Amino acid sequence: MSKITVCLDPGHGGKDPGAVKGKRYEKDDALRLVLRVGKVLKANGLNVIYTRTTDRYDSPSEKAQIANKNKANYFISIHRNSAGNRTANGAEVLVCATGGMRVEIAKSIQKLFAKHGFADRGVKVNPKLTVLKDTTMPAVLCEVGFISNDRDNKMFDDKLIKYGDCIAKGFMDAAGLKFRSLPSILGK
Repeated sequence: MSKITVCLDPGHGGKDPGAVKGKRYEKDDALRLVLRVGKVLKANGLNVIYTRTTDRYDSPSEKAQIANKNKANYFISIHRNSAGNRTANGAEVLVCATGGMRVEIAKSIQKLFAKHGFADRGVKVNPKLTVLKDTTMPAVLCEVGFISNDRDNKMFDDKLIKYGDCIAKGFMDAAGLKFRSLPSILGK
């Protein structure tokens, strides 16, 4: 059996900062978390490709094509949410349609986000997101807390490693793969 390939997409990048709060940019938070998720997935024996590993801009359409051209089996995009209302908080996972493996992955990741401190905003359907609708494999988009909310930012920073595990474990559980944390793999 060939290795399962997961395409990880840190939202935004380059000229597109995504949501901004002061000197904090969504594109930077997303990249930090994606690199952590990739490290965990690789340690668990999966093949990982990235839409970017530096502060570079690709359009959502180009990101979908990176996954498609590399024949990824799964696509996970990581973002931070934002709202004018600074009290809006929590995590959610988006899919382009109901049903199928994408929803199982989304529910599995979302359950772990809620278990580890984020308010549970659930799994939501958004059929318009290019990275979800133009990818040929099951795809999810994780909104990992609100960059506009100080408490969510503190949790994101304090538990970055834990939220990386939530995404990796949630995905692997839904895909029927045995998850091991980095410390257990490295014998620490």
